[in-house]
Amino acid sequence: MLKPKTRFIIYNKNTIFEPDYSEERRPRKRARLEDEESDELAGLFRDSQYYDPKLSNACVVLAGDTLFRVKIDVLSKASHKLHAIVDGTELSGDRNPVRLDAEPDEFRALVWALYTSPDEIRSIKNTTHLSRLCSLAKISHAFRCTSQKSLALSALRDALDLPPFETCSSSNLHLLAETAVRCEAPILLDAIVSRWIKRIQRHEVPCVPAIISADALHIHRLSGAACYAHLQEVAEQSVADPDNGVTHLRLDSKLDSPQKLQLLAGYWSLVNYWERFRRSPTRFVCCSHDECANIWERCWGMALGAPKVLQASQVDVSGLIRLVRESLAAHNELKTMNAECRAKALQSLDDASDSLNANLGEHFTKSL
Repeated sequence: MLKPKTRFIIYNKNTIFEPDYSEERRPRKRARLEDEESDELAGLFRDSQYYDPKLSNACVVLAGDTLFRVKIDVLSKASHKLHAIVDGTELSGDRNPVRLDAEPDEFRALVWALYTSPDEIRSIKNTTHLSRLCSLAKISHAFRCTSQKSLALSALRDALDLPPFETCSSSNLHLLAETAVRCEAPILLDAIVSRWIKRIQRHEVPCVPAIISADALHIHRLSGAACYAHLQEVAEQSVADPDNGVTHLRLDSKLDSPQKLQLLAGYWSLVNYWERFRRSPTRFVCCSHDECANIWERCWGMALGAPKVLQASQVDVSGLIRLVRESLAAHNELKTMNAECRAKALQSLDDASDSLNANLGEHFTKSL
């Protein structure tokens, strides 16, 4: 509970007065400049870490709503582009700052990197540091700070195998992927997407945020894998009405209409794919043994009739192919095939599964 304020103060036996609380103010994290100066600076803040009014040969930089005061020569050495921007700006101030098209967190990360050792930049301690590296990579790319960009992207690549990445949230995964896209780093992006997909498949992160991120960043492979995984969830949660057999698909409300259409298109495409796939055995380079192709065809039909295959969801094509392969591999008649032919026949199923997974994004289209 708040302590009640004193209504009267007894100064001496002849003097009693009411205290004046009108000057009390709540503490604030950052003092707005308009409290001290004119309305011309309304809404701007001085950075608590990188605004030093005592620095010589310094310039004032405005990034977003935040003012920074840093040494001109430090910024000039970062890149030719920054040198051209800050050269000769010693007279800049709060009223006439150097304006940069960057977010405050991004410029703060750049100044941090310029005063920090490379070993410290590479050291990933937690997701906060991960976020700062993303900010550093993006602003370094925008202002062509080659050295800082290289350090940041290298540290992010190394971080993919460290504990902070293994447990980071979907929002942090989006931040990492967005950074790789903006910095035009395809190798880093591929590594991030591969790990994101594995975490989706292990049910460590949800599918829907990945669908939304893939849509926003135009990452085709992530979109296909996330949509496919979400379809399996939808199939499990959608139960047919026992009276009329009607099934209502329960799509996540966070998805917009085009994304829901994308899922429905994928549903139809995958079911149609399985219908065509199961009609004829996969092809393989056969030997000269006449009986091998006949055995493969007979076993194929029996494998498709296995209880596990019949009970599986038709939209889980990857799972269906795996079940068919397991059934065929265990089939006694198939073991009578020439060993080399049997290996090639089973490999044809592995190849079909790999091709399906590599092209999942093609099944989920927004255009009909």
